[in-house]
Amino acid sequence: MELFLFLFFLVFFGLVVAVFTYYMKILFFSAKSNYRREELTEIRGDVLRIFLNLLESNGNILYGSLTFLGTAIFVWVWSLLGSVLGEKGPGIFEHIFHLPIFFLALFFSYPIIKEAYQGTSILGLTKPALSGLALGNLSSGAVHYGLDRDLYFLFYLLLFFLQAPVLVFLWNQESILGVSFEPTPSYESNTDWENETEGQGEERFPMDPINEEDNPFAEESEPYGLGDDPFSDEFK
Repeated sequence: MELFLFLFFLVFFGLVVAVFTYYMKILFFSAKSNYRREELTEIRGDVLRIFLNLLESNGNILYGSLTFLGTAIFVWVWSLLGSVLGEKGPGIFEHIFHLPIFFLALFFSYPIIKEAYQGTSILGLTKPALSGLALGNLSSGAVHYGLDRDLYFLFYLLLFFLQAPVLVFLWNQESILGVSFEPTPSYESNTDWENETEGQGEERFPMDPINEEDNPFAEESEPYGLGDDPFSDEFK
C-alpha cells in the first residue's frame, strides 16, 4: 500500500513541478513576450515532455530512468528507518530521516564532482539523480504525513519549498547559485588530434632555415630608407 502511494505521489509531484517549470520558462526564462492562448492553456504535451526529459542521461533514457527510480526508492527506504526507530506520530527520528540530506549533499558537492569527472558520461546522471532524491523525499513525506501524520505540516512545507524551486531551475537548464548542472563537452580528444596533425605537418613540410647564398634577393639593397623620399622633385 505504501509503495503504491509512494509511486503515485512520485508521478504526481513530478507533473506538478513540470507545470511550474513550464510557466516559469515562458514567464521568466524566455525572451518571447507574446503568447497565443493555446500556449498558456494546452500544456499537456509540454508538461509530459519536461517530465520525460528528466529521465534522460545524455540521450540514454534507460540509464536516466534507472538512476531516477533508484535514488527515489532509496530515499523512501531511508525514510522508513524513521518509523522503525521512532514512535508512532511526529517524532525526532521521523523528521531526521525525512531531511533531504542526500539531495543537499549532491547539490553542494556537484562543483567538485564536475571538476573531477569533466567530460565523462557520469555527469549526465546528475539531473535524474537530483530529481529522484528530491521527488522521492517529497513523495515519502506525503505518504507518511497522509497515513500516520508522522510529520508536522509546516516541516513538510519547508521540504517542498526547499527542493521544488531547485528542480524548476534544474529542469529549465538554468544555473543555480552560479553553478550550471548541464554537462559540458570535453575537447581533449580534439586537442590531441590537432597536436597529431601539427606533428604530421611538420614531418611532411619541415621548416629549414633560409640560406642567404641561395636567396636571389640577398644582395639587393633598398635605395632609400625610411627618411628618404622615393619621388623626384618634378612630381612635387
